[in-house]
Amino acid sequence: MKCPLAAATSLAVLAVSSATSAQDPAAVYQKKNEAFRFAGDTIVRYEWTRDIPIAAVGQQPFELSNQDRYVLLARPRIEITVGPFEAGVGGGFTYSDDINYETPAGLTPPIIRDNYKSRDARLDLAWGKLTLGPVSVVGGRFLMTIPFTEMIWDRDLRPQGGAATVTLGNAASPARLRLHGIYATGSHVFEDESEMYGGGAEIALGRPGEATLSVMGSYLEFDELNKLEPPIRRQNTRVAGLIAREYKVVDIVGRLSRGGQVPTQLVFDYCWNNAIESDNKGLWIAAVLGAIGVSPAELQYTYAKVDKDATVAAFATDDFFWGTGWEGHRADIGISTHKKNSIHALAQWQRFKDSPDPLVSQQWVKRYRLEWRTQF
Repeated sequence: MKCPLAAATSLAVLAVSSATSAQDPAAVYQKKNEAFRFAGDTIVRYEWTRDIPIAAVGQQPFELSNQDRYVLLARPRIEITVGPFEAGVGGGFTYSDDINYETPAGLTPPIIRDNYKSRDARLDLAWGKLTLGPVSVVGGRFLMTIPFTEMIWDRDLRPQGGAATVTLGNAASPARLRLHGIYATGSHVFEDESEMYGGGAEIALGRPGEATLSVMGSYLEFDELNKLEPPIRRQNTRVAGLIAREYKVVDIVGRLSRGGQVPTQLVFDYCWNNAIESDNKGLWIAAVLGAIGVSPAELQYTYAKVDKDATVAAFATDDFFWGTGWEGHRADIGISTHKKNSIHALAQWQRFKDSPDPLVSQQWVKRYRLEWRTQF
């Protein structure tokens, strides 16, 4: 384990400061009708990854390695509302004991598995939004407006461009319809001049607090993918380092939810890359019992199986060791320590099912995490 004393000290200090700062969050920060809001989140994480296959030669046993690290993340932001117009700006501050964008020799690594720079201070959000009746338009660097699962879009990445949403029906309506459109370019934390555009339609049935069913169908097309920084092209099919396939991704997500003191949710997500005929499908199934801030604890389970070219690996979740081409399970137990504070223990098992080496494709990598999460 790297620097266990320093890691434990950092965890303790940030955990105490997070708890203190969240003891009395002013309610006005969360109200949409207030002109000024201060918000954000922090994460304190320690992570253990075990049995990583790093070499294989013929039928000889391949070498396994382990990785331990801590990550400290803070994302404060300021938001304002003036009539139908909203705007916000926020920063992203990260520190980890590893340097994921450099090798010990100071070179660029052949692959970067994270969607963040491990030592970074950057502009995370800068957006403006106009809402006129049922139509909302947002531009800048903003939170993803289409409710994908992380099989398609990592929740820590921000689209940079513009998006529009049309909402028919209010929160109390028994049926609601939303239409989404989006265009974005340069949305990754690492060097990126790729483009993404598409849209979706989402229908929700049932009133909040009762059993509700939402179904969304969407389509995303990715262009200029070889303008992504080479190390984040990851598991997608490459020839001479260049991404060799097109990505026109159809995604269908269903969510069945029920409110109450112990909310529950079932999620089913299926995608396929319509531009190709092989290695092009992805499945993501999740179950959630409880909700942080509502019930004392939350339990989540996720199963996923994603072909290497089902979607663009650079933008999929980085919680798992691989972006695409993998099969895996994740369990997450969260305990509320305050309405906006929680401690989580996570366990993940995953294998690189699409590895060209049959020994590697059967090797299960284990990842364990402890996290302190805060919203303010």
